[in-house]
Amino acid sequence: MKKLLVVSTFIIFHSFTFALVGFGFQGGTDMTKLSASSHTDGPITVNSFEMESNPINFGGYAFVDLFGYALEGEADLGVGLYNFEFANPIIPDPDPIEFGWARASYAVTLKKNLMDISIPFLAEAALNAGAGFGAHVSTPRANVGMVKALLGDDLTDVNADDADLEEQLIDYFEDHMIEASGVHLQAGLRFKLLTFDTHANLRYTMAENVYDGSNGFMQFIIKLGFAL
Repeated sequence: MKKLLVVSTFIIFHSFTFALVGFGFQGGTDMTKLSASSHTDGPITVNSFEMESNPINFGGYAFVDLFGYALEGEADLGVGLYNFEFANPIIPDPDPIEFGWARASYAVTLKKNLMDISIPFLAEAALNAGAGFGAHVSTPRANVGMVKALLGDDLTDVNADDADLEEQLIDYFEDHMIEASGVHLQAGLRFKLLTFDTHANLRYTMAENVYDGSNGFMQFIIKLGFAL
């Protein structure tokens, strides 16, 4: 009985000793983008055009890998550009304005290796799948309220200096940020060579209105880091 206890303790200690911890940077693209929309309030109309390209995302991650499972935490930022225009009696035929959109997120994911793959010159390669949860904050779409906050209700404050406009825009964003939380599912491929660690993940997040009017969004993520 004592021998069994000693052997079991050694096996558990051995497994913990060789558990992997890792950290690194990540980047990729959101595979969802803002579509076209129009917002009218009285004589003023704001038309937003569909993004020409998908937003990019970048951030960092850390994980603990034990007994074939990995618990991973990450934070990332997604940014993209789109054009909008606002028409009114003063400016009946406006030129499009390029504008930015941003999303900040954190997520926790539990992953499990599904299949090990033997690839020459690579110490480890595996297919994995996982699920988790996260929280998200995104900037609002350009609308009549934002234009009035910057130029006044009568849209005549066009001579405000850039510093004032920037401060007003920041205040507007702080007051109108879109907050959401939800769960996500993902599948991935992992490569590990010595202490270098690479992950390629495809993830779908179920969270409403992170992208205006959508029920969720897809991401492709590449992670580059170290595992010890």
